[in-house]
Amino acid sequence: MRVFVTGASGWIGSATVDELLAAGHEVTGLARSDASAAALQAKGVQVRRGDLDDLASIRAGAEAADAVIHLANKHDWSNPAASAAAERASVQTIGDALTGTGRPFLLASGVAGLVQGQPATEEHPSPFHGPDSPRGGSENLALGFVDHGVHTVSLRFAPTVHGTGDHGFISVIAAVAREKGVSGYPGDGTNRWAAVHVSDAARLVAQGLEKAPAGARRGRRRPHP
Repeated sequence: MRVFVTGASGWIGSATVDELLAAGHEVTGLARSDASAAALQAKGVQVRRGDLDDLASIRAGAEAADAVIHLANKHDWSNPAASAAAERASVQTIGDALTGTGRPFLLASGVAGLVQGQPATEEHPSPFHGPDSPRGGSENLALGFVDHGVHTVSLRFAPTVHGTGDHGFISVIAAVAREKGVSGYPGDGTNRWAAVHVSDAARLVAQGLEKAPAGARRGRRRPHP
């Protein structure tokens, strides 16, 4: 299968590309820099230059593929509105390109903030709708394309995805624990926080591509309040 991946050189994207290649898929990755392009080419991945603001490149990549996996995100914490707008525009572009084809469209989402006062799972629908909501309401936007002949699958990643080489806050917490000799926790320790190893997240993507039905929300079944 020819698979177009945005965020192909990112944290989850790199592991996902490895899974896809191992499964025998032909992968094209979106690369915004020379370094990202070189890293993808070294793996045998075809490169399409562009970023989330280059909607023409994203559309061309989607149209030429048998499936699209959208993992890219700007992560511009100084301007979340711009990040949400870019995310929504790219999802709209991919959905439009795949309309009526029945092709798979998998996109990154999550379980954080789905519900309050109870454990959240992938079974809970996202409350985020519209361009002003977190991530531009991209999950609901993408799932809406199911009614237009797109095989959409939402990838409900845990709030933290860790592993060797991780630079996120889980690695910081682990480093503090090693330094101090104890692991800290908030309150009485009864809170729960979903986390997943990056290799498991990548397998989730590969399995979702091959097995998940249209409209599915797929993630680990470990709750997050």
